[in-house]
Amino acid sequence: MKEKIVIGVDVGGSHISCAAINIETGTILQKTLISVKVSNSEQKNVLLSVWSQAILDCKKNLPVNSDFLGVGIAIPGPFDYENGIGLYDNSNQKFLDLKNVNVKEALLENLALPQHQIKFVNDATAFSLGSYWYGSGKGSEKMVAITLGTGFGSSFINNGKVIEEGKTVPENGYLWDQPYKDGIADDYFSTRWFVNNFNNISSKKVTGVKQVAEFVKEGDVEAIKLFNEFGQNLAECLTSHLINFNADVVVMGGNIAEAFELFKPSLYKKLKDSGLEIPFKISILKESAAMLGAATLFK
Repeated sequence: MKEKIVIGVDVGGSHISCAAINIETGTILQKTLISVKVSNSEQKNVLLSVWSQAILDCKKNLPVNSDFLGVGIAIPGPFDYENGIGLYDNSNQKFLDLKNVNVKEALLENLALPQHQIKFVNDATAFSLGSYWYGSGKGSEKMVAITLGTGFGSSFINNGKVIEEGKTVPENGYLWDQPYKDGIADDYFSTRWFVNNFNNISSKKVTGVKQVAEFVKEGDVEAIKLFNEFGQNLAECLTSHLINFNADVVVMGGNIAEAFELFKPSLYKKLKDSGLEIPFKISILKESAAMLGAATLFK
């Protein structure tokens, strides 16, 4: 029986990574793994050329008798994922030369593929799909994925389907723009919250969460207090959404998730006080989550 193969692609702000993936097992075929540095500030012709070449280099190493289904591409928004058109503008300062560009048409031509063999998905959504099918959320029914890093990403998955509307989820499945305390959730569950708050209460200065975590290990009282507060805040923000969705697991990615053990006690205590006991798991897929998630578009 032929292997069902999809090329999963992760387009980031400074790179493109792609690999051939057996979508039935979630196995990445290592000899097909390609990663190329390319800045999102490049001209569209450069971006499209580099992306096309990376995918072609990956494709030429496919197993001889495999059943090639197509190319799934995880890419940041704003983007018309259905039609493959960039909607970028000055507000986010990325991929500016792809504004109103039909990326799908250009790639179809460069790769000589039929329309149905290229599909696009939001990068945060791809992370959650990869986690659901192949990672820490495997075996769950209703999974919430959150990314805790430069921003606060989220996605709600029910039986393998992304839920973006309805009474059980916030609009678009987004938590980042939900009102919270004196602002929105993104203000409280991102790297800048840790950096700004620690620098305000401590004579030591940091530029990232990892440094704050190191201070915890040294017994720094301010750093310990900050992680406790973060855990309580996260529980407070998520509780109603987890209950509404009836989630059975939360999968976390992003650099803050790496410090989970430091805010886990306060998070779990606050959840329990609200009558909620649900496992939080760190993503085991790391950088490959988006590629794997993009590949599931062909499931």
